[in-house]
Parts: sequence; C-alpha cells; structure tokens
Amino acid sequence: MTKRKLSGTILVAALAASAASAAVNVQQQSNGQFYAAVRGGGASDRRYDLVIVGDGFKENEQDAFNARVEDVVAALEARDPYDDRMCAFNIWRVNVVSQDSGVDHPKDNVFKNTELDVRYGVPANGEAERCITSDSPAKIYEAGGFAPEADAIFVLANDSQWGGCAGDLVFSSISPGFADIVTHELGHKIGALADEYTCYICDGSDSNVSYTGPEPGQANCTIASQLASVKWNDLIPPGTPLPTTVDNPPGVVGLWEGCMYAAQDIFRPQTTCHMSTTGSEFCAVCNREMHAALGARCTACEKAEGPIQKYLACHKLPMTKPPWWEIIHLRWPIPVCLSCPPDAFRDPLEIVVRDLGVERGVTARVVDDGGKVLASAKQEGKGIRVAFTATRGASYWLELEYPGATKLQKALEPEVLSGGQQ
Repeated sequence: MTKRKLSGTILVAALAASAASAAVNVQQQSNGQFYAAVRGGGASDRRYDLVIVGDGFKENEQDAFNARVEDVVAALEARDPYDDRMCAFNIWRVNVVSQDSGVDHPKDNVFKNTELDVRYGVPANGEAERCITSDSPAKIYEAGGFAPEADAIFVLANDSQWGGCAGDLVFSSISPGFADIVTHELGHKIGALADEYTCYICDGSDSNVSYTGPEPGQANCTIASQLASVKWNDLIPPGTPLPTTVDNPPGVVGLWEGCMYAAQDIFRPQTTCHMSTTGSEFCAVCNREMHAALGARCTACEKAEGPIQKYLACHKLPMTKPPWWEIIHLRWPIPVCLSCPPDAFRDPLEIVVRDLGVERGVTARVVDDGGKVLASAKQEGKGIRVAFTATRGASYWLELEYPGATKLQKALEPEVLSGGQQ
C-alpha cells in the first residue's frame, strides 16, 4: 500500500465519515494517542513503516497482544537480513479490541465476534487452511490508519493454530514458533518474494504440478534453464550443473526444480530457503533482495559496517579521494587512575590491542592532550603493544594509523597494563 498523504481538509472529512460509521474499536494509549511507537522514530518518508494490529484480542488480552508485538520485533532482530537492517523500520502498534477471543475457523464451523473478521482458509473453496485472511479488509486499513504512516499492516490473529498469509495485508497466527511465520510473510511484502514450496493445499492432488506460466516477476523463481538467462547467474559457481540436483558443496546456488507451488518446469536458487521451509534461513538470492529493499530505507551512516566505514559514512567522507587514511585517525582515551598513589606510575603503562582487523602495517601511538607523541609501536601479528610512562592525573590518547583502505572487521579492545597487571 502507499503511504497516506492527507491534507487537513481531507483528514477532517475522513474523520467525519469515520464518526458516522461503525468505527473499529481501538484502545487509547496512556499518552492519549491511538497508537504506540514500538521501534524506530525516523522520518516516515525514509523509513519502512510497519503497523501491527491484532484481531481476536479482548480488552483484558491487550497486554498479551503487546507482548506478541514484542515477539514480532524479536523475530526480526534474530533473523538475517532483518537483524542488521532494523534501521529501516518504524514499527507502530495499534490495539484493536474484540468482543470475542480467537478468530474464525470456517472449516470447523467455529466463528467468533471479532473487530477485523479474520479467519483461516476454507479448503472447500480452494483456499489453504493455513492461509489466514479477513473478510473485511477495509476494517484492517481503518485500524492501521490510526498509526502515523503505513507501508505494511501486519495482523496478528489470536489463535494457536499455525497459519499466515501475505498480499496487500500480512497475517500471522501466534502459534508456537510464529516468529518464522512473521519473517517469511514479510519476505513476501517487503522483498516481493515468491513462495518456493511446491504445493498450495498439499493434499496430494497438486504434488506434481508443472508450471505453465510466463517468467515470474519475483526474483527467486525462474523458468530459464540456460545460465545467461538466469536472474541470479552471478551467484552460480562455475561448473554447477543446470538444473541442479546435488547439493555439493552444501548450499550451492544453482537451479533447483520446484517453486511457486509447482514441482516441475520452474526453478529456485538453493535447495532450502526461508521462502520454502520457514525454519531455514533466506537463500542467497532472497537475502540479497531483502537487503536491497531494507537498505534503501537506512542512511549510509546507519548501514555502514565496521568502525572505519561508519566513521566515513556518518561524516560523509570519501573512501578513496582523498584516501581515507589521510583524513582519519582512530583515537581512544586511555583510562588513568586519578586516585592511585604516585608510585603506581613507576612502571610503564602498556597498551595492548588484541585485534586490529588487518594482518600488518598498523602503527599505534600514545599522545598527550597537546598531541605530543610519547611512544609508538608497529603491529606484531594480529596485535600491537605500546608502552609509556604516565603522570598521575594526566590525560592520554591511543591513536591507530592504518596503512591503506582496509576494512576493520572487529571492534578494538584496548587493554591498559601496568607491571603486567590490567
């Protein structure tokens, strides 16, 4: 869905129309708003605004709904590629209050009085029972509209039976393990990814279906069988058989038959993927699509990996012109014990940096507040040691100079030793 852009006049008219109709029952928050900010806070014109609403949660179950929303956030934070692209999201919560607890199961003739009319699928009508949907999508849009903005509205159904579905709206039950449903269904919505499993209702009648349609628009399915025409050919190792039938080496990207509910004449990138088996990780192609979609919502500063890259991006400094090592030095304050007795400084202080992120070429310097170099040392192996004599109460700094445009892989952990003691 597109974000709401309402002028003042249109907003007044919309509120008036809402008041004249049967409005969705939304709980007011303690701050007077009808939504809660769960995560984020960036400008909505840059962020992916995810609004989470619930159906089948009674008034006395709203705390339970709030806890399930936190579970949704935890699910995103625990799975790649969401985990390192949480900077993309604004996450909002809207508490919808239903008369009954639970949602409809038409197949079992179970019906509940809920605000958003959420239900499981009806196999007799060609629907997979696991596909959760609503007979009143307009109510869901109304509920989601209480949040400041919405790129996606995610509906949590208060039901313990496994299920979920995604289209313009996204649904999930709160069954055990529903974290996998959350990240899978949002893969459809955010990354425009296709299901990779080979049956829809999976009752045996559709287990050997052949795909007969055109080339799919989704990035993770193809009917191409020649390397040059495969969407993800850049990820296929040379010499990989096409189609691919042997997972060697494990996780090899190739052409694995079966995708989009068809078992034949259509291919997916890897033998397993989060879009086929929710317990699996995203395949390389799906991961790339999700990174691109979410990365576009983060600033360069937020996306940067490693201290050097983050410093450059956040300060809008170029990587190569001029070379970054000419315009940046890394500097850490050296902790000095202000209450130590004078004789504590008779032994030199030794600065130990255990992991420099590169194999060679780093110089460490100890400087005082005026920038005077008191001691320096070159890298030895993966670490570096530099010693100097300190004056009690004075401030000192550790500076590191890198020899080229290298990537710092890990955070530095400088230790200060005196007489061999930390």
